[in-house]
Amino acid sequence: MFRNRVLVDVFALWLVIGAPAFAQTNSAVSGMGHDYFTADQDGTGEYLRLLTGAHVDTIPGWIQQGRTDNAVGDIRYALDRFPNHPQALQLLGLVARLAKNNALAISYFEKAVKQFPQYGLTRAQYGLFLVAIGNVDDGIGRLNQSIEIDPKWAGGHAGLAHAYAKKGDMAKAREAADKARELGFTGQLPPGP
Repeated sequence: MFRNRVLVDVFALWLVIGAPAFAQTNSAVSGMGHDYFTADQDGTGEYLRLLTGAHVDTIPGWIQQGRTDNAVGDIRYALDRFPNHPQALQLLGLVARLAKNNALAISYFEKAVKQFPQYGLTRAQYGLFLVAIGNVDDGIGRLNQSIEIDPKWAGGHAGLAHAYAKKGDMAKAREAADKARELGFTGQLPPGP
């Protein structure tokens, strides 16, 4: 009975996502993934939504249950198919630190930046991960790249402010925080003068 139900579910999934999912699976096998930000344009949008629900949204639950192995598996599955998936990349840093495997995160961040160098968000996420693991100078470099790509993105400047504060360079931290506020950032920033 269970086996028949699984087969019916797999067939129904194939009907819903059709060819784009098959193409996505083949591209994942070849090492190339689809761009998260253009999924609705290239026909993989529905697959992305299913993948997010089944493999990314599950990760916080795995973490709460102490099932880091399951979280790593879901992260790998999602990022092999959509290397620049922002939510998966955000969770990747946490999962890698919990698994004591920073190399896992670095390899996926490098892949995302290499395949999709045009996105400041991906570089900023990588930079914040590097800062979190103590590689502050490299993290600042990635954050600076993110604001070179998108100078009007307040989040990039806010991340840079936190990175400079962690480094102890409060003058640059204040400068980046001021720019973030000027661009409309309302979240927490390092203290001002």
